[in-house]
Amino acid sequence: MNSENNDLGYECDGCGKIIQKGKAYVCISKNIEQINHEVISNEEEVEVISSENLLVLCGKCGNKFDDDFFINIIKNFPLFGNQRSN
Repeated sequence: MNSENNDLGYECDGCGKIIQKGKAYVCISKNIEQINHEVISNEEEVEVISSENLLVLCGKCGNKFDDDFFINIIKNFPLFGNQRSN
């Protein structure tokens, strides 16, 4: 959906404005992750196998969205029917 301009930064998927490198932005991404247990340090470590930006918004556009609205949509999206039990 969004494209990165290597010289300037990302293009906002909301308004089309270039988000210059070094500026804050809102990003919704899809990560494929794996939790590993490090024996030597006895700590859990998350390895990001792949990451894809699904939506990139400049601060102005990103701050217009209500977090609870997105959370509600994602939690209620029928990916797997009603298999999810709370």
